[in-house]
Amino acid sequence: MSNTINPNLNTGAVGAISGNVSFDGNVQMEFAKLQIELAGSKKESALDRIEGIRENQAESARLTEAINALRNLKTLMDDQDLDDLDISIGGTIPADISDEDRQNQITKMKSYLTEANSQMALAEKGKTDTAQGNANKAAVHAAYPQHAGWVDHTLMPEDMETDLKAWGVKLDNTGNDRIHSDGQWRTCINSMEVRYAYLQAGDLCSKYGIDLPTTGKLTPERIDTVIASLQSVQEQVGSDIQQVMVFAQDDMGQYNAYTTGANSAVSSYSDLLKELARG
Repeated sequence: MSNTINPNLNTGAVGAISGNVSFDGNVQMEFAKLQIELAGSKKESALDRIEGIRENQAESARLTEAINALRNLKTLMDDQDLDDLDISIGGTIPADISDEDRQNQITKMKSYLTEANSQMALAEKGKTDTAQGNANKAAVHAAYPQHAGWVDHTLMPEDMETDLKAWGVKLDNTGNDRIHSDGQWRTCINSMEVRYAYLQAGDLCSKYGIDLPTTGKLTPERIDTVIASLQSVQEQVGSDIQQVMVFAQDDMGQYNAYTTGANSAVSSYSDLLKELARG
């Protein structure tokens, strides 16, 4: 069963009847009027349910993003054989951060992580690839003429450095510049992944009473526990979506039945008037 419903319910019949018919006490027309009122009620109910479905779908998507971010963080730890990560390396996320600011940071962090991983790969490649090594040296020298450059170092973009420092993300600024080796990039990426995971999952864990530590160390085992809890919430949200969809579809079925009944009553009354006119 699809998780989306077309909200464009047919209102033509109701509009036509209510706009063109005078209710003069005739039983059939009074019945049509009742059918129109009931149809309108079911339409509003269906639309309200559809809006609720959309909200739940958005919540499910957010839960998916949070789960994926935590999985990526755990994979990073597994790849580096890390027993834990200091949560503070991701900087501080204000408890009252607005949804707009949170989403803005999430969008930037996605871009910065992509850039950081790309630059780390280029720094690593420069060790064995002469052409890449020369390109790395030239880029470093262009930004810092006092340096001849290094084959295994690349540059952190200025806007990335500015934002990460403002957010309190721990960087490896050996040399106090934007020149980074692949090892320095790895340190930065670890910190960025922690912040990204907390931006995605922090408020959801708080909302659903899930214990995601905000200080101290974060272990792979704790990440697994949080992921399992978020998955449980997501399953419930999915179940709610399915249940509300059934109710919405029932509302739409009743809406169609009422509008059909109204049309039928009007048609019968029209036929009666024609018969009477013919005598």
